[in-house]
Amino acid sequence: MKYLIMGAGALGSVIGGLLLRAGRSVVFVGRGPHFEHITTLGLVIDGLWGEHRLRPAPTVPDDGRFRADIILLCVKSFDTETACAQVRDLAAPDGLVVSVQNGLGNLEAVARVFGERRTIGARVIFGARVPTPGWATVTVYADRVLLGPFEPRTPTERLGRVVQDLNQAGIPTALVDNILTHIWGKVLYNCALNPLGAILGAPYGKLGEHPDTLALMEQVIEEIYRVAAAKGVALEPPSAVAYFRYFLDKLLPPTAAHWPSMWQDLNAGRRTEIEALNGAICRYGAETGVPTPANEVLSRLVRFLERR
Repeated sequence: MKYLIMGAGALGSVIGGLLLRAGRSVVFVGRGPHFEHITTLGLVIDGLWGEHRLRPAPTVPDDGRFRADIILLCVKSFDTETACAQVRDLAAPDGLVVSVQNGLGNLEAVARVFGERRTIGARVIFGARVPTPGWATVTVYADRVLLGPFEPRTPTERLGRVVQDLNQAGIPTALVDNILTHIWGKVLYNCALNPLGAILGAPYGKLGEHPDTLALMEQVIEEIYRVAAAKGVALEPPSAVAYFRYFLDKLLPPTAAHWPSMWQDLNAGRRTEIEALNGAICRYGAETGVPTPANEVLSRLVRFLERR
């Protein structure tokens, strides 16, 4: 199968680079100094999954005939629609588009361009960063990548081959039939930690050490559970109380030293993904009549910091 990595940032570089190292056919689409470096001088991947030095990454051939069987969309959520338009003509007629992104609303945006049966969701809960152009570092790993179809009736034979390819590339991956549950599960984690850590300038572990930040995170989670119930999305575990206990005992400790990507974006003067996280919860809450005051406050504060 031919893979196309749309968005050669940290995550796209790690996934695409390891697929390339495993002998898969991969091309990259991107922009900026990092993309220029990896496509002309090569890519170094290091961190938790070892060090790998790769030759210059291939780009889309200019003969006009290239078509990708699998497009891995690794762009920020606010770039989803633009990215889909950019790669629409590079997808094979039955090609699959995998949203390897944070937040809510991405799958719907992909489906509007490619159709629901070609749209695949991914829950990615490992982290990476680009410390310098040409270098991608895997910084944190919490669980396997999960892939699943947006439309439950989508045949999964080819998606199973993608899972196999990613595992052989050294990226632990599994196929699931309830991907929305898992995507919302990551949203719970991100909404509780990312904006609060960005606003306060604190790593995740510090947020779990103070009763006031703990109470605020618990309120964020309770609101998301109520919104999900109103939208008919089943969450795991089924109650906010059980999730908060799991969050504190299992999810927070392995990433205690991690600094929020939203904090990194604000420090670099970049736009954040707040609208696909807490902002999306507020919009869904307004649509379903569910109050979301904690998510609203965090969203407003992050917007202030963005514009400042």
